[in-house]
Amino acid sequence: MTCNNFKIVSSDNSSKNIQQINRNFTTERITINTKMSEVNSNEFFNINWICWKLLGLGLLAKDRKMSNFYVCWAILVNLVATCSFPIHLFVGIFLSENKTMFFDSISITVTSIGASIKFLIIAIKMKKILEMHALLRTLDARVKHRQELQNFHQQVRLRILNIQRLYIVVYVSVGVSVLGAFLFGSEHRLFYSGWLPFDWRASYWYYAAAIVYQSICIFFQMMQTFCNDSFSPKALCILSAHIELLYMRTARIGYDAVGKRQATLAKDEEELNRCVLDQMNLYELYNTIQDIISYAMFIQFFVSVVNNCVAIVALLFFVTDLFDRIYYVIYILGMGIQLFPTCYYGSDFVLYFEKLHYAVFSCNWIGQSHSFKRHMMIFTERSLRETVAMAGGIFPIHLDTFFKTCKATYSLFAVVMTMK
Repeated sequence: MTCNNFKIVSSDNSSKNIQQINRNFTTERITINTKMSEVNSNEFFNINWICWKLLGLGLLAKDRKMSNFYVCWAILVNLVATCSFPIHLFVGIFLSENKTMFFDSISITVTSIGASIKFLIIAIKMKKILEMHALLRTLDARVKHRQELQNFHQQVRLRILNIQRLYIVVYVSVGVSVLGAFLFGSEHRLFYSGWLPFDWRASYWYYAAAIVYQSICIFFQMMQTFCNDSFSPKALCILSAHIELLYMRTARIGYDAVGKRQATLAKDEEELNRCVLDQMNLYELYNTIQDIISYAMFIQFFVSVVNNCVAIVALLFFVTDLFDRIYYVIYILGMGIQLFPTCYYGSDFVLYFEKLHYAVFSCNWIGQSHSFKRHMMIFTERSLRETVAMAGGIFPIHLDTFFKTCKATYSLFAVVMTMK
């Protein structure tokens, strides 16, 4: 009898445990489905906003009044890092004691000036960035179908996060290599040659003050460069993703419903009209992104050519210290990796735009109304417009330009060698 009672109790406990597991599984599945039903393209720029706010651009991003402390912080950071540091490095070119320091100074000065100019461009374009976020919210609201949600969460999200991780790895690697070259260098020196209003060799405290100043400026300028350079490929990748989702949405029209009742035809036409509006929003998003990144990318192309050439010359002919060689190798690779994702997705979204007219003819358009077919033609005609993002209105942001940049680096290197 006791044994039977024990069995009954054990059976009841087992049943309760199974029910609890089922409830937990159901709750977890509901949570996952809720997350999968939400699309928020703006979340990928959260790290950029954190950096911009730390750099003082929160003053331009919001209409609400900022605290006096934040205003003072924004002014101080930009006076020290954005304005004074490039001047400090530029004058340091003429104070270089040897050719290694000379080429090192040229490289970091060009990078610093480029970073400051790109940061100022982003500050000027802050309202455009807010407009981009508004357009993305409108496009995100249209992503409701299971197939589109699955594509976004399993493919698009992974691509953008990988871009972000790539830039983090590049900048951390460059920072570590700079620190390694400084710590294990064969001589007593600063991070980079630069002008200071005092002789940093005169005392330990002057030297410590110089190191602290350069460390702070390098940190903030690397933050500027990271948030500015990672913005462009992520924006273009999201643009490509929404064009792809529009393709899926348009090609699916007429196939979800069974039968050809008049009500179904009206719904199909209504969905096509929404797709036409999505297409217009995508072209508006393209124009907005191009307006934001155009001049910044023009500067980036120029900086990449000059810095790669200078780094190659220094690496091949003047650098002798092991850690300096490691620094230049990582620096050259970092410049290429820094530019490639933007050029890749600059080509990618063009290809998706060019394929949009196939989407509208892939839908179930046979048997649709004359009004539906007229809207098809409007969609098709608009998809034939040229959509290539331009850097400064001169160079296309495209893979072809990336390879031309590599060729330009070699050409400049050949010119320098003839002058050597």
